[in-house]
Amino acid sequence: MNPVLGLDHCIIAVEDLEGSRQDYEKLGFTCAPLGNHQNRATANHCLMFPETYLELLGVNEPENPDGGLREKLAARGEGLHRLALGTPDADAVKAQVEALGVRTDGPNDLARPSKEPEGMVKFRNLFLEADDLGGMPVFMCGHKTPELMRNERLLTHKNGANRFAGITGIAADPMATALALSKLFGKESITETGYGVEIDSGRGFIRLATDASIGDAHPGLQTHPAAERPIWHVLTIGVDDLAATAAYLQGAGIEAEKVGDALRVQPDDARGLIMEFVA
Repeated sequence: MNPVLGLDHCIIAVEDLEGSRQDYEKLGFTCAPLGNHQNRATANHCLMFPETYLELLGVNEPENPDGGLREKLAARGEGLHRLALGTPDADAVKAQVEALGVRTDGPNDLARPSKEPEGMVKFRNLFLEADDLGGMPVFMCGHKTPELMRNERLLTHKNGANRFAGITGIAADPMATALALSKLFGKESITETGYGVEIDSGRGFIRLATDASIGDAHPGLQTHPAAERPIWHVLTIGVDDLAATAAYLQGAGIEAEKVGDALRVQPDDARGLIMEFVA
């Protein structure tokens, strides 16, 4: 069994769940209703695509444990928090992942009620030791109730978004970090580039650059202001028609810069992260 199905979703840490929902709907995304995680401090709004999604994650019940979210928000503010990789069966692949040299925690159950579609959404998540993956925050998400994640309304976005296409991180040594991550994907997944490396996850890309080369990976881009390294920095979203996306964003009052083949939205409009749309 291949332990990894590629990119599943990314977690965007936010201070204000309702405010972030409004901001992302202004960006043209359809947000699922608020979902409170059972026995956790956290809740989310999910932005669904056919095979992947984005998760706006914040604290809604502060008396419960939050998995370190408040600490992360205090340390570096809002933005990209963690990458989730899809797995066919978190329990079945645990031993396989550990045999590849990656320590794990779990799998752990996670659940939240869903209003649309109605039901109890359930997951089995396998957390991976970041030190064994070049320091990158990654976990494996096993969906137990995928039929409760999506419907036609949630898959329709005014900005034309249709997939979580990729993610870019900054690392002191991109190749060393990529080789660590290749425990999950295989060394054949790595392509050396002028800026660093790109990993083909099987469903979306993972790019790694240095502070000095991030502008080569994403032309004109500055480094991440936080001191922490490695760190996720850029979220790439696939769309049907880039010109139509540009027209929507302009009409919504969002400043989007055309950079090469991408349309870039700045952190002030995307809750602390750099977002790029590509066709």
